[in-house]
Amino acid sequence: MEAILYVGHGSRVQEGNEQLRNFVTHCKKRFPNIPIQHTCFIELEQPSILEGIKNCVDQGATVIAVMPILLLTAGHAKEDIPKEISKARELYPSIKFKYGRPFGVEKLIVDVLKQRLIATGLKEEATDGKSSENERQSVAVLLIGRGSSDPDANSDLFKIARLLWEYTPIQHVECAYLAATTPTVDQGLERLLKEPVDQVILLPYLLFTGILMKSLEQIRKEKQMLTSKELLLSKYLGFDDQLIEILKERVEEVLYGERDE
Repeated sequence: MEAILYVGHGSRVQEGNEQLRNFVTHCKKRFPNIPIQHTCFIELEQPSILEGIKNCVDQGATVIAVMPILLLTAGHAKEDIPKEISKARELYPSIKFKYGRPFGVEKLIVDVLKQRLIATGLKEEATDGKSSENERQSVAVLLIGRGSSDPDANSDLFKIARLLWEYTPIQHVECAYLAATTPTVDQGLERLLKEPVDQVILLPYLLFTGILMKSLEQIRKEKQMLTSKELLLSKYLGFDDQLIEILKERVEEVLYGERDE
């Protein structure tokens, strides 16, 4: 019997954990023929990955699709989750485990980011195609990721930033990271504040709310006092319903394709 185990990061802020659970509730509806579907967390919240696997096995699962609800492929996706799957294989040798991919670089995510910018004040285009030079508004965007020691995850953020520039009528897009690597948010803002634009938007590439958003708002307030440019903080990416389509593709890859751990 097939099962899906959704793996979230986990947060010290309970609202973030509830946001993930609500997102998973919507995802489950896309697989009405799979009765066993559970949620677990890498850290900071319960149940753990092994507890989530046990919940699936206790309900009779023989094939478990382990689906990371993560934006980029960094240490959690490459190391932490596979380690727990390896432990589970020893505990349940008769169970087949299939491991999915994080969201990664997807045009649909760029569309959601663009919607966040429009909600923050960017003028909406009449077209969804690539932006021409004469359409570009006097706006620069700082795309802010969590940051990682993994070079693949950090470089993927730059790919997303380039796609955002291609499809959004803005003058500049820079990347910055909250931890583990550079450029930092301060460094990214320092560069953009030198650009000849009227407005700079901080765009957090985060799935859930938490203390990181509060720190970004504090940074925005401090920097606003030092510049005549308008500094705005956009809503974080969040568990947008459009991301369900990407997760649906990832589940179908592992359950009906050839992808294993």
